[in-house]
Amino acid sequence: MEPHMFDNERFISRATAALAALECGPKPEDLAQAPLAELWIALVKDGTDLPVLWGYVTGHPLLGDRFIRTSPLIGLSREAGWARTFSRWYRLGEPFPIWKAQLATRLEDPIKEIGLLRWGSTGYGAIVDTAFLEAKMANVIALLKNPDAAGS
Repeated sequence: MEPHMFDNERFISRATAALAALECGPKPEDLAQAPLAELWIALVKDGTDLPVLWGYVTGHPLLGDRFIRTSPLIGLSREAGWARTFSRWYRLGEPFPIWKAQLATRLEDPIKEIGLLRWGSTGYGAIVDTAFLEAKMANVIALLKNPDAAGS
């Protein structure tokens, strides 16, 4: 994890509020107002533990309708159809087909971690293993609960 990310008071405050919202779970009004992510996939930047969501989003209050990469992802329920990032809730539509990610990355060398596929030349890996994503999100949550551990 990038230790300097946890030095910023505003960042920590925002992330802590997101964690509190995640622990309560989304309310119906949260999801009613949430942007919709289609063709989404979880990514992680090479050399970090910060998972993000990438996909085509509609109804984003700041970015409108377009492909985006979110702030760090701290919660996701495929079954309930939602994701939580540091900044907001997202409704989850159709995920990016894993077979297409595998096909698109076949010519690339795989990242040397189980659960990831290189995502083009972006410096991100596509997380294709649910347990791997859950572990990455758990690492972020643990650091939010204990920011002093980020420097160790």
